[in-house]
Amino acid sequence: INYKTLDTTRRCNARLMVNSNLLPFLLYAQLITLTSCLTIPLPGGRSISYNSKTGVLRIQLESNTAATTGLPRQLLPTAGTHPDPNVVQSIDVRDTGIPQKGFGAYATRPIERDVFLGFYEGDLIRSRDTLEDVVRGRGQASGAGDYVMSLDGGVTFLDGYERAKDRSIFSPVHLNHAEKNTHPCNCIRLLEEDRVAFFTSRTISPGDELCFDYGSNFWSGREELKLLE
Repeated sequence: INYKTLDTTRRCNARLMVNSNLLPFLLYAQLITLTSCLTIPLPGGRSISYNSKTGVLRIQLESNTAATTGLPRQLLPTAGTHPDPNVVQSIDVRDTGIPQKGFGAYATRPIERDVFLGFYEGDLIRSRDTLEDVVRGRGQASGAGDYVMSLDGGVTFLDGYERAKDRSIFSPVHLNHAEKNTHPCNCIRLLEEDRVAFFTSRTISPGDELCFDYGSNFWSGREELKLLE
């Protein structure tokens, strides 16, 4: 399931050019400050959510059920849920042989479609300034900022740098990028608050690398490193 951030996500005090039909919902979300998280459903499975702790307004422009996977948002596992150990043992983290990609995750046995691969693991960082300090502190370390996932368009992040160092056991932090709607892109992410769950989006054969689309924001300023599939 793909969630567009505004580009899909902006802070509540940002200027938003939106259809006039959405204006009442936006105003209502901005005025609700006593509720930590408010979600307003819209026709067609879309929604608007507001988190008063971060001041972030998210507009989900696509349906809750992705036509490509048939996986409804309600199936997001509860916090602390672990993937099936047999699935984890079916994925090997090894060198891709491509310098720009480094290590990747490869299936050693067939993995069915819509299989839960786990949550993105990392330290929760609640400001961009803090994130920049953390990354800067790593100096010239390889991949110093490559394992950072934005949860809300640039306010809250999950930093998987330390978890990615352990390649003995697969984690979604080991997934490489593949362009959406291409055959190598065989995983999806499902985001809700500070949880990012990963699932397979098609049946994966032994030897296939597991990949998902990082999104355009990740590649901003580093386009020359992007490998087109």
